[in-house]
Amino acid sequence: MLLPKSMNKFSRLRSVEPRKHLSLFSLGNEMEGKFVSNGGDDHGFSRHVMKGSGKEASLMNSETRRSSFKFLFNGEPELVGFRTHQTRNLHYGSQNHTTDIKHKLLGSIPEYVKIVEVGPRDGLQNEKEIVPTAVKVELIKMLIASGLPVVEATSFVSPKWVPQLADAKDVMSAIQGIKHTRFPVLTPNLKGFEAAMVAGAKEVAVFAAASESFSKSNINCGIEDSLARYRDVAIAAKNNAIPVRGYISCVVGCPVEGAVPPSKVAYVAEELYKMGCAEISLGDTIGVGTPGNVVPMLEAVIEVVPAEKLAVHFHDTYGQALSNILLSLQMGISIVDSSISGLGGCPYAKGATGNVATEDVVYMLNGLGVKTNVDLGRLITAGDYICKHLGRSSGSKAAIALSRTLANAYKL
Repeated sequence: MLLPKSMNKFSRLRSVEPRKHLSLFSLGNEMEGKFVSNGGDDHGFSRHVMKGSGKEASLMNSETRRSSFKFLFNGEPELVGFRTHQTRNLHYGSQNHTTDIKHKLLGSIPEYVKIVEVGPRDGLQNEKEIVPTAVKVELIKMLIASGLPVVEATSFVSPKWVPQLADAKDVMSAIQGIKHTRFPVLTPNLKGFEAAMVAGAKEVAVFAAASESFSKSNINCGIEDSLARYRDVAIAAKNNAIPVRGYISCVVGCPVEGAVPPSKVAYVAEELYKMGCAEISLGDTIGVGTPGNVVPMLEAVIEVVPAEKLAVHFHDTYGQALSNILLSLQMGISIVDSSISGLGGCPYAKGATGNVATEDVVYMLNGLGVKTNVDLGRLITAGDYICKHLGRSSGSKAAIALSRTLANAYKL
């Protein structure tokens, strides 16, 4: 977790403009006594950092350290993206050289990716200890402050099935006055939709499955019956000018049936699209997806639903989420679901661990030069907040690594 003292520094970090043309590895190299320059103005970075003791490392002034971390948290690295850039690397024992970098394999990646934060709902729904409403609301506000455009707030399901979200009405009441952020809520049927409307919801979501067995265990009905329910919700939503987001669970694998054929996923996706879902999220509920089975699934779905209408939702059970996200971006997807600190897990999918961490997704996208408009420093602060309440360490590798780096830097 983050040190409180370190986190108090974040507001200072955001006030410093990032150095342009700075390599992601500059900070680490400077800590080791190497100076890396990529052709831009160094903005006060010491050119005399040498290999040696901590005293020599301390030649970097506070402005130097702030600039480095500002870049790591919020910068959009120009050298690790998919465009052509000039790089000039200075290393000991090597000559200066300039090269053109163009990542041909990344040329199809979108310039902007919308991140849909699912932590307050999907991330917390499986927690055994009830999280107080006030904590949920504060988490949502912190996530909004990081710049996230969409935060899935809660779910209007029966408290009998998901007691953690029994306070849906109170959560929605607390965030009613917040503008410029979308707050979709899950509605399993027409009754849930009506409750969401009374609570002031402006966007709803329905959740189907590509597996018959999982559909029955998750929502107590088969695929066709679930689609019939959602058609009623979609009609009611259209009459009230309410956007509908569709979720599909088990898009590559099911805990009961095993591998799920891409044709089944495509069928459910097409039905959701036909009934009016403005966006359809493809969920690898148990995290068994790899590029090998994600590609044919996406190919099948994109044939029946436009790529711009699709989102991906990967759990990180086997550590494959980021690779699957990168692949999805290459195939034209520009919407990614993720959960703060990797929170989450489906109560009806045994063995499914958390979602991919939002911090890790933002860090990767920053490294690709892809815009998200999300402040990584504030995101880490939000993750630290909820993890402290839950009494556990963050599930985000990026958050842990950056927190340690920041803490070590202030010891210099």
